[in-house]
Amino acid sequence: MNVQEYISSGIVESYVLGLASAEERTEFENMCLRHPEVLQARTNFELALEKQAMDGAVAPPSTLKQAIFNELETEGKVVTMQEPVPVRSLNWLKYAAAACVILLTGSIYWNITLTNKNRQLQNNYEGTVAKLGDMEKDLKIITQNSAIKMAAMKGMPAAPGAFATVYWDTTSKDAYLLINNLPVPASDKQYQLWALMDGQPIDLGVIDNEYFINQDRLLLKAKNTQNAQAFAITLEKKGGNPTPEGDMIVKGNL
Repeated sequence: MNVQEYISSGIVESYVLGLASAEERTEFENMCLRHPEVLQARTNFELALEKQAMDGAVAPPSTLKQAIFNELETEGKVVTMQEPVPVRSLNWLKYAAAACVILLTGSIYWNITLTNKNRQLQNNYEGTVAKLGDMEKDLKIITQNSAIKMAAMKGMPAAPGAFATVYWDTTSKDAYLLINNLPVPASDKQYQLWALMDGQPIDLGVIDNEYFINQDRLLLKAKNTQNAQAFAITLEKKGGNPTPEGDMIVKGNL
C-alpha cells in the first residue's frame, strides 16, 4: 500500500477520533515521522474538525453574568470576578461528530469505489486472459493443420474495402471464418456465409451481429461443408435466406 492509499484508508480519521488500536496508533505516528504528507493529512483533518466546531459555536447569553452573581449572592458568598472569558457552547460536539461522520463516510465511499474498481479490473483481466486463450486455440487451428486451405475473400462493388478469410479443413470439412474488415450491419440485417460449388451456393450460416460488438473470438466456426471451390459473404435480412438475395460483400476462391 502506498502513502496515498494509506492516508485514504481511514486511518487518519480513526487516529484523530481515538478509534485506532494501539498498534494502529503506533504505526500511524511512525508514518507521520517518516512521511510529511501523512502528518499534513492529520493536521488537515484536525483543522477541519476544529473549523466545524467553531462554526457551530454559540456565544453565551448576555444575562449569564448577572445570573451567576444573583445565584452567588443568594447563597451569601462574595466572589470577585474579572470579565468572563467568552464561553463556547458544547454544541460543538455535535458539529464535530457530524464532521466526523461526513469525512468517514467519504473515506468509506472512496474505499468501496476503489475496491469495486479493483474487482472490475480483475474481471477485465480474467476476461482478457480467457479471450487470449481462445484466440491461441484459433491460431493453432489454422497454423498447425496441414489439411487447412485458405480462401481470401476480397471486397465486391457493394463494399470495396471489405475483406474476410475462410479456412476450410479438407479432412474434417469444418469451415472457419476470420473477419478482417466488414462494415457493421444494420440491426435488421445479417451477413451470411456461403460455400460455392459449381456455381451453386451452400448455406454456411449467418454471422451474429453481437460479434461486431464483443469480437471475443478470432475465428467464427461455420457449418460443415463437404465440397467447396470458393466462398462468399452476402448481406441478407436478419435470420438469413435459403439462397442468396442480398448484395455480395466479399468473395474468394480456394
